[in-house]
Amino acid sequence: MQQYSKKMNKAGSVTLPAAMRRELGIGHGERFKIAAASDGAIILQRVQGECIFCKSSENLITHAGRFVCKNCVRAMQGGESA
Repeated sequence: MQQYSKKMNKAGSVTLPAAMRRELGIGHGERFKIAAASDGAIILQRVQGECIFCKSSENLITHAGRFVCKNCVRAMQGGESA
């Protein structure tokens, strides 16, 4: 797991490094759930995304840090087309 040190700006924003966004396939406008753990850790969890192939936002699974919809998975496995 790569780690980065980032500074919060005056508005309270922290920017995710471009390398991390590329690696995880995070695009503009994606939504995250933010939670604080009892030990003080801050947890970001992706709650919305889109399939990297067809851009669908439904029936998503995560593979190698990227979203793929179940229709595209079936298409890649030789099933019905997406």
